[in-house]
Amino acid sequence: MKRTLSSFIALAWLLGGALAMATEPMLGDLRFERKTTGDEDFPPAIFSHWKHRVKFKCYVCHNKTMGFEMKLGSAAITMSLIDQGKYCGACHNGTPGLAFGVSFDYCARCHKK
Repeated sequence: MKRTLSSFIALAWLLGGALAMATEPMLGDLRFERKTTGDEDFPPAIFSHWKHRVKFKCYVCHNKTMGFEMKLGSAAITMSLIDQGKYCGACHNGTPGLAFGVSFDYCARCHKK
């Protein structure tokens, strides 16, 4: 019983830490400021480098096909280009099992205040 309780507490601690890391900005996160005029209250997109690096090697995104160079600000990413399947939209296209799609239902997953 004591071992089960200790295991449960350890698991809860790990999950709590993982959830905190998922919402807090982390070293390596990239902030994409909007360069267009319009809805000034709409927050910038935050790209979690850590979440992506857990699953993928650097070259998955940093290649000529995806278009991401190894320099912040080198890609002029827009929602229009993402909708066309470029940059983030190459994976975030709603394909089941790959990544969530780009729609108004998921804005807050990237655009965080």
